[in-house]
Amino acid sequence: MFAPVQIVSGGLEIREFGPQDAAQVAAFVAADDRTALPPGSPQTVADVNEWMTGIVRRRLDGDGVLLALVDVAGGEIVGSIGLRDVDWKAGRGEIGYGVRVSCRGRGHASTAARVVGRWALTDGGLRRVQLHARLDNVASLRVAEKAGYQREGTLRMADWDGEKAHDLAVFSMIGTDVEAGDATR
Repeated sequence: MFAPVQIVSGGLEIREFGPQDAAQVAAFVAADDRTALPPGSPQTVADVNEWMTGIVRRRLDGDGVLLALVDVAGGEIVGSIGLRDVDWKAGRGEIGYGVRVSCRGRGHASTAARVVGRWALTDGGLRRVQLHARLDNVASLRVAEKAGYQREGTLRMADWDGEKAHDLAVFSMIGTDVEAGDATR
């Protein structure tokens, strides 16, 4: 499908999760600090190895890719970003991200969303990448804007948090957005 993803930008190494990450993932799970991990992350330390294997299987099956955001200076996983709900024939997918609470406010999410979006639209072979953010999540809305995604509208009552429905802002990035960004650099 495509070569393994490995991007270095803004002090981050953005790469696929691998066996070298098992100990950090297990520590996040043990500490109940899953904000650095994507949805569907293991619930117990005993589930970590199976989850890591599932990440590789997901990529090989063409379902998308889950990437670790690693601080280049310290080697610590500070977050994750994923390309999910990919329809390779239609050329579209959705980006989702998360950053550890202790590592927020450093630009990690916007850097990752920008460069992974650009990768998906070039080397990844997609023509559209979209991103959804709850309207009450001001930080995530700002990440999308800083990363260069264009706001398209609102999906009313489209998210359920287990207790309440929420509106979602819809953002996208397409190939011409990448080209325009290249022209301004």
